[in-house]
Amino acid sequence: MLFYDWKKMFEASEGSPLALFIIFKMLVTNAVPRNKYDDIYKYAGKHFHGESFVVHPDLLLHYAYKYEYREIAQYLALASMRRYADYAATGNTTLDLLECEVDQELFEDNSLLRIADGKVHFKYEEATQETIH
Repeated sequence: MLFYDWKKMFEASEGSPLALFIIFKMLVTNAVPRNKYDDIYKYAGKHFHGESFVVHPDLLLHYAYKYEYREIAQYLALASMRRYADYAATGNTTLDLLECEVDQELFEDNSLLRIADGKVHFKYEEATQETIH
């Protein structure tokens, strides 16, 4: 499980989906920059820990090559709108559309997200033990 601060990530990346992915990858792998020319160098000294969470960040990172950076950024943005207390109490990883702060049309075509029964379902949050590598 990864806890992150979406607002800090968004501000540090200046809204760039590629930069958001670089920060996400750095957080998941606990990467340290090799030198000052490394992509993560300018983000390594910043603190991105927060209340937003992703249950299986390793799966999202492992299969990231299949998706656009924009889709991954949307996935992380919507995941940041969920409450950890709800997940801890019920194990529910979905986001109710009523709690969603952005227009549904902006993420309807995202292959990492599925909308059903008034909830946003996250593809790699509902992973079973067989799916986890």
